[in-house]
Amino acid sequence: MSDVSSEQNITPSPLWTYIETNLENRGLNTGDLARATGVHRSRFTDWRRGKSISIETARAIAKLFEVSPLEVLVAAELLTPEEAQLRHTRPNPAEVSNEELIAELKRRLKHS
Repeated sequence: MSDVSSEQNITPSPLWTYIETNLENRGLNTGDLARATGVHRSRFTDWRRGKSISIETARAIAKLFEVSPLEVLVAAELLTPEEAQLRHTRPNPAEVSNEELIAELKRRLKHS
């Protein structure tokens, strides 16, 4: 079996699922992620497989996604939601950009 096909069989880590979802929702790609974090794309495979990220990288990801670094640390399973004292709330639809709404609609239609 080739490395490519075996890579496709790996269940993505919670962090990578979080990253992919946020990239898609914001109309960004892994190139944007690499530029924002200063991390080479080859590290993304490690993250997909469950390797940890640094606090500095978590901060850069949070800045890119305009979220709290605590949210990224919880996604990376470096903190529990209780430790981060995160409260999940629904976003105010009036504050969601048109691009984010369109990306969410595309995601939902793609999976229906």
